[in-house]
Amino acid sequence: MNPAYQKMIESVPLQALYDFHHKHNGIYPTGFVVITEEQIEPFEFTICPLSIVKPDEELPGKNVMDVIIEYKKEMGELEEVLYKLWEEYKATKCIETKNSKRRYVYKKEKLRRKIVIPTLGRRYNLECVIRRFKMIELPEEGYYPPMMIVEHSPNPEFEEYCKAENIEYLWFFLDPRDPTTPIGQFNKALCYDKAFLFGEKAEWYLFHDNDVLVPHRFWYFLDENYKRTNAKFIQPYTHRCLLGLKEWVAPRFREDLTLVDKPIDPKDYNEIMEGAPGGSLYLHRDRYIEAGGHDPNYCWGWGPEDALFFFKVKLFEPIAYADDPPIEMVHLYHPSASPNSIFHSSMEMLVRGYFMRQSKEDLEGYFQSKRELFKLYIK
Repeated sequence: MNPAYQKMIESVPLQALYDFHHKHNGIYPTGFVVITEEQIEPFEFTICPLSIVKPDEELPGKNVMDVIIEYKKEMGELEEVLYKLWEEYKATKCIETKNSKRRYVYKKEKLRRKIVIPTLGRRYNLECVIRRFKMIELPEEGYYPPMMIVEHSPNPEFEEYCKAENIEYLWFFLDPRDPTTPIGQFNKALCYDKAFLFGEKAEWYLFHDNDVLVPHRFWYFLDENYKRTNAKFIQPYTHRCLLGLKEWVAPRFREDLTLVDKPIDPKDYNEIMEGAPGGSLYLHRDRYIEAGGHDPNYCWGWGPEDALFFFKVKLFEPIAYADDPPIEMVHLYHPSASPNSIFHSSMEMLVRGYFMRQSKEDLEGYFQSKRELFKLYIK
């Protein structure tokens, strides 16, 4: 093992990485539900869906990101109240707001599921992935799961894009001056952990790479695989492998995202090699906590973080695969980044030479220490 890598992992506390400054923007409401006894004159409201009900009526909609407003005339004109709340919503981050004039009531349930996408650049692929998620069939809950982009980069390139697309956003600084540190190169493991600890909470998470396209009935197929396996962790694609498009094919898919749903000529993608541990992961929040999340203090710079996490969750239950019904995901081509990982061979040695030789019992102390650390951040 490289002595510089060993010194680095011994000297950088994991908590310091979690505490490393980040910028976090929430999202706007998906809709307003106004509860009132007042007679409301109709008005045009086009920002988001609006429902007005009496106190004794059943609340419409199932989306936990809808905002419930108990309205009285002394609060001012309803239209002005709604626009005001819309503009202030990011700042409140779904926390109940009270003052002497009005009371806004927010639904407190966790999201059923959310999509988390880490990124450093690659806008040409990321925007395709976002567009694809917004055009596929709705899941059974009847609304698209909220998305979160976590950017680890020298500058917050995607902040304005996320505001425009109403996507939760978290950015933290990548310091290129020293690529030997966990923040000196892209740290996907830290992106995932920060999303879990500081982002809007959900029951289920789809941790998804910024270059992977899903089929039109993805959510239905995924739920059917969950019903079949009842697992807390599912690799949400078949073949144990993504369909990796060849370089000359990928531009056609970027231009026409519906090609994902059509038969793909085997000549258009690379040979299927089973055993991919990453690309997309679907798991329950309890399993993420049990496994201690990712390990950003051990793996960074496109290291073997996926392989290590995959191994850890496998210790808790056999991996469930999305084979019935099958889910084929398409990987958009991009130049390989692994040669740029300063300590890649040492990380591989740590993961495969140490961690993967341990049993669940051997690692229980390690898991417990990670869970205790998580408790400091999960409220």
